[in-house]
Amino acid sequence: MSKKRIKQYLMLLTVVGLVSIASGSGTFASFSADVTNPGNTFASGTLFLHNTTGATTCTSESGALNVNPGTGVGGDACAVLFNASSLQGGAVTADLALNNAGTVNAATDMKFDVSSCSVSDNSAVTLTTTVFGSAPTCGNFYITIQETTDGTFGTPLYCAFGTDVAGTCAAPTNAHTLANTNSLTALKTTGAVNATLNAAATRFYVVTILPSVTNDNTLQNRKVAFALSWHLDQ
Repeated sequence: MSKKRIKQYLMLLTVVGLVSIASGSGTFASFSADVTNPGNTFASGTLFLHNTTGATTCTSESGALNVNPGTGVGGDACAVLFNASSLQGGAVTADLALNNAGTVNAATDMKFDVSSCSVSDNSAVTLTTTVFGSAPTCGNFYITIQETTDGTFGTPLYCAFGTDVAGTCAAPTNAHTLANTNSLTALKTTGAVNATLNAAATRFYVVTILPSVTNDNTLQNRKVAFALSWHLDQ
């Protein structure tokens, strides 16, 4: 091999060696940073509506049909509010306490509705189907809901449903009947604002039903049946 060729090989090997050194022996800094947000969770509280009539309390949390969004149907089957044996005595009242037994506030409107209203004869009790005149309708039964200050139900606070006059419900009228409250309707409170119910809070109500017919005999041997439902939203 000629000296010139050897010299070329040596130069080539030198270049390869320099490239290898440059690529393998150099140190390059690679910066990084890292932070962590640990322990993230999602959790919810409870919204439980308790309905007390006399000594009996029913609870929404025990109702298999208590689903969201609410429709006014479902929840626990509560005690009967009205079980009047006669429709002749004029207005009939019932006391009711509604308590938010959950841990979150019901910050939107408290609501109620009347469902499954019907008028039939009372033959199952009287053993006769004899009636007089045209049957009244659910529109002939007026309803008001008076909020009171406490569980004695004696001191008016505001007319929650009906016409408020200085904190008291005016006489029931055909503007508020068992027939036209068949969808969820907001209850009012002081200042004519929609009522809410904070956690652990209770509101007290007197519900009044007044038959209104032009001939009392049309009430003979009649039976009015309906359901009252109460609703909370967070």
